[in-house]
Amino acid sequence: MSKLAVCGRYALGNMRPREGVNRAMKQILVLLAIVGVSACAGPVQAPSRPLASQQPLAPGELALPTDRPVALPPGAVEACGGVGINAVLHGNAADPRVTWLVNSLGGRVDVTWPPGYRARFTPSLEVLNADDVVVLREGAPVSGACVTSQSDVLHLEPPFR
Repeated sequence: MSKLAVCGRYALGNMRPREGVNRAMKQILVLLAIVGVSACAGPVQAPSRPLASQQPLAPGELALPTDRPVALPPGAVEACGGVGINAVLHGNAADPRVTWLVNSLGGRVDVTWPPGYRARFTPSLEVLNADDVVVLREGAPVSGACVTSQSDVLHLEPPFR
């Protein structure tokens, strides 16, 4: 009898050696699946005031909210859980979030931006990236975004379409 079968027999009582190995393998696979799923789950964060970009602001510019950074294990990359939407960009300098989307049903959808993004009103909304390039303007259509840990907030990431 192999060592694995003997170990399975001792671990699982009066079963035939092969049944013990199959059961032990299933338990190991279930345990690995649980560990794998929990490793992929990001930390749950309480909703709070959105982080503002740390980019120095020029006169008349407003920092746009960004996502809180998530600590990833070494070698892991952050991916966008993309969703298709039919919305347009709007904004108001007096609003705490500065910019948002209005979907095809007329509902407001709050958004976050990559670090360094800013808004200015000249007098209409313009969104600038970290390189000072205007990437979106008031009324621009937006057809895709990334989901976030907050169900009522989407993250916009270039390229904007």
